[in-house]
Amino acid sequence: MLGTFEKARRVLDLYSPEQPEWGVSEVARHLGMPTSSAHLLLASLAHLGLLHRTLAGRYRLGFKLLALSQVLLANTPWRDVAQAQMRPLTERFGETVQLGVLDGGQFVTVASLGGRRADSLPPPGVGAALPAPASPGGRVLLAFRPPDVVEAALRQHADTSTEPEVLMAELARIRSQGYALEVGEHHADPCWVAAPIRNHNGEAIAALGVGLPVERCAVRAREVREAVTSAGERASALIGFTPLLTGEGRWVWTSEAGREELRSLPRRRGRSRPDSTDDPA
Repeated sequence: MLGTFEKARRVLDLYSPEQPEWGVSEVARHLGMPTSSAHLLLASLAHLGLLHRTLAGRYRLGFKLLALSQVLLANTPWRDVAQAQMRPLTERFGETVQLGVLDGGQFVTVASLGGRRADSLPPPGVGAALPAPASPGGRVLLAFRPPDVVEAALRQHADTSTEPEVLMAELARIRSQGYALEVGEHHADPCWVAAPIRNHNGEAIAALGVGLPVERCAVRAREVREAVTSAGERASALIGFTPLLTGEGRWVWTSEAGREELRSLPRRRGRSRPDSTDDPA
């Protein structure tokens, strides 16, 4: 049964704005399965309403997905709160802003705003997904997840260029500083700054990020970083995260006697934001 769901997920992952329609033989070739198996899988998904078979015998996404997406959005009230923090960032910096979540080892965009500058980064489309280890927003969310979630993401995306030891060290640094910063090596590369949004339980449920060309990042990195982390903290407070009521700092997943639980990292005396902390994991 699990194998069937995995195959269905792989089919749905094929669809993109650039290729919204697939034939049976194309699916079979891309997924490395017999044509008969691809035909059966596509027909089953069409029967469920997740795909739609055209008169030409090709398959598009079904409107059942649209209905499900509305249910999802209606039950994700924090999305509106987080989106309200995006517009001021775009207006202040004129740069692209992204809101994303962690889903099955991928960082998925749930909202984005394009920048107002001629050379602003193109905004990621809603639903666009990247391997979490290879995305600043994804790394922000992995940094505050239990070790088994991080390990699963690494196994799922073992083909990325990120070495496990390097990633784990970076996640520890992100937990300490409260944000992720990715700066490209070349003039045309982008720079992204991302910070977490936490719910009332202290869980990092989303990441808010600002992207800008690398040459402007060199000049405004600190200003953008402070604005993004502040926006994430405001959104967190509005959905119920209240660490200051108990004088507590950031919340991270820790493991004790084989049990995973959220624990707070105490703030250092006389400092509102620690520069470094030991890796609690």
